[in-house]
Amino acid sequence: MGNSYGLKGKGVDLSEGPPKRKRDVVQIPAIPATIETPLVPAENAPSSSGWHGNVNYLVHDLNPTCNSNNPNLTIIFFHGIVFGTNDEWKETWTTRPTNNREECICWPEKWLPEDLNNNVRILSLSYDSNIVASVHNDVIEIGKNLIQSFVTNSSYRPLWDGPVALVAYSFGGLVLKSLVVEAHKHVHQRPINDLDNEIHKCCKTFLNNVKGVIFYGVPHASGTHDLSNYFIWQHQQINTLSKYATQSSFLKNSKNFNSQMKYLSMNFKNVLHEDLNIYAFGEGLPLDKKWGILVPYASAIQLSNYNNYKIEDANHLTICKPPNKDHPSYYLLLKCLKICMEKNILLPPLPCHEVALIDKVKDINILLQKESIVGLVGMGGIGKTILSKKFYHLFHDQYDKSSFLEDVNSKDNINDVIKQLLHDLCRKSLCKDENVNKGDLDKIKQCMISEKVLVVVDDVGNVENLTSLQFLITAAKNATSKSKILVNCRNWQNLKSHVSEDGKVVMKSLEEEQARELFMFHAFGNANHVPTKDFNDICMKIIKTCGGLPLSLKVLGTFLCNTKELEIWEAALRKLKTGQSFTEGNDNEDLWSTLRISYDHLDKEHQNMFLDIACFLGGLKISTICRVWSGDYLYPKFSLQNLQHRSLIEWVEGGILYINEQLQDMGQNIAMELPIMNRFIWKSNNPNFFLQMDEVMENLEGISLKKCVNLPTLSQIGSKGFCNLRLLDLTEASPTIVENCIQGRNLNNVKWLCLRKCMIQELPNN
Repeated sequence: MGNSYGLKGKGVDLSEGPPKRKRDVVQIPAIPATIETPLVPAENAPSSSGWHGNVNYLVHDLNPTCNSNNPNLTIIFFHGIVFGTNDEWKETWTTRPTNNREECICWPEKWLPEDLNNNVRILSLSYDSNIVASVHNDVIEIGKNLIQSFVTNSSYRPLWDGPVALVAYSFGGLVLKSLVVEAHKHVHQRPINDLDNEIHKCCKTFLNNVKGVIFYGVPHASGTHDLSNYFIWQHQQINTLSKYATQSSFLKNSKNFNSQMKYLSMNFKNVLHEDLNIYAFGEGLPLDKKWGILVPYASAIQLSNYNNYKIEDANHLTICKPPNKDHPSYYLLLKCLKICMEKNILLPPLPCHEVALIDKVKDINILLQKESIVGLVGMGGIGKTILSKKFYHLFHDQYDKSSFLEDVNSKDNINDVIKQLLHDLCRKSLCKDENVNKGDLDKIKQCMISEKVLVVVDDVGNVENLTSLQFLITAAKNATSKSKILVNCRNWQNLKSHVSEDGKVVMKSLEEEQARELFMFHAFGNANHVPTKDFNDICMKIIKTCGGLPLSLKVLGTFLCNTKELEIWEAALRKLKTGQSFTEGNDNEDLWSTLRISYDHLDKEHQNMFLDIACFLGGLKISTICRVWSGDYLYPKFSLQNLQHRSLIEWVEGGILYINEQLQDMGQNIAMELPIMNRFIWKSNNPNFFLQMDEVMENLEGISLKKCVNLPTLSQIGSKGFCNLRLLDLTEASPTIVENCIQGRNLNNVKWLCLRKCMIQELPNN
């Protein structure tokens, strides 16, 4: 291949240096909690030493500068065989010098913190690997003791809540397999006491968060007598064979070694899911002429179906000793570790300050012990989503599997929601253009019935969405199911046919002290802040007028934050009282009048930008929005930050602009109230809108005709009718609507045109 290292692997070319990833990052789901093929019974596991005592193995911290219990990644190294030294763990992971002057370094300790931004825990285990002289080297026993001394150790247990990568060399790969197999046994054995239950939960969390496994020169195939030959070869090199060859421990270990490896290989395959990211490196050079290649390439790659690499310039002793960072044995490992970090499944984010959630969450948990499905009901902004997220944070680990379906009502297609369920519960991922079939639904139902599952459905929205999820509800209500569903919705009428009256939870407004705490936090940055008398009086009036709505308190508090002029606070209160009535009228209208204060205090440009977002641009990338606004607003990104600071919009992961649904409703409501000559036609099926004079239509900047089918008067608009149009949303509009809006019109100023799900074959030439 013309490269300096002679790497052979699928899709790898080193002729121009380290390869760039040419494919999408492979999703790495958690290890499943169940397997189809049963494990070999523990009593049938081969043992060479018969030794069952507990041993506390040393754990070496290779990145002590990171002492976080919530790192981006935890990496655990398993060393190979070294004879008669105390630093075998370190000798395994040293670099390969390219000349006599070069000093060897422990590369996981020196390189990985630099290349992974330091927020990683790097641990190297130290266990007895003197396979010849020791009686404490039984691989299966090492795995059992690692469960007790390492996995369940309180010093390391918090690390298992985040992503974990396991890296092993040679004999260490067998130790890794033993640890995983033994942990899996604990997960599926019924706990008989509190201690067993704690070990069960710890092992389950550990296995579920192992995102990647990397093997260097590890034999996986049966009949690997070559590794046994390696023991003899190594002893011949150091002239100790005659000393140990007659010892009974050596003879016994050699005799049963292959049976242990067969046992571990078979059970390790059963534990792993096919989508787990596994990298396998095989050696390309022989040890010498007599011994040849110690672990054949076919044996080294047997567990990995995709990421298999032969390191042509390395033998068994040097395969995990990269000479520099550009060597494939290092940068491919680094690639795998970065994937593990990127694919860390995060819990839904919680607000920076929580008020009165714990007691409510506990009440929901008690209710779910009696009911299979519980429904949270309340107006928008009352805190249904926050409470659902808090419950999921606190109780998801008490279930075998769980899924949080966020903001279901905003999804374009309920099929996408079911795809997420399929992935979260069944570890099956579908492509974007694939549809869920009956077999997929049956898998989800079977999982809900056979395992203890928690599903949280956030803002289910309409009856149609609930009907599409009926299979999920039916499975949860099955007499043998222990699964639970928590669903929230604004309208109880949508839930009442699926949730019993006993399972109904009506969300109430915050009490005065709770509302004060939340408002003070957002207005002053301190929940316990005590303002001066003048400010305290007006604070209490604002809190009372907000009626205990968390979203209103947050928005208003953020708006008034760092504002020291009492006059502004008083003006805000006056506007609040003018449009506020919590005792009667439509709840949504009450909330809009509360939230609208922040909108009214924006200048004209920021108001226009907010309406653009609420009516058209919400959910797009920040970069896309800035391009749409180029030429219209001078500093669009700076203006977006101003809107963000007022809690009118949010930026989420991936640079996406997010607008709260209630705020979006408020913006759309404002747009519908504006006279037509101002700016927008928003979601209007009223033909009279299109009977205005051409000069009025020329003023239009935005038109939304979502799901419009037939507007006869639209065709009567003159050719200049849309000449100043900037934003045009024709989502799910009929072909006639699309043709009347586009054909023969001057759309040179249009910067954003949405034709999602339009039934058209091609666009008009103009």
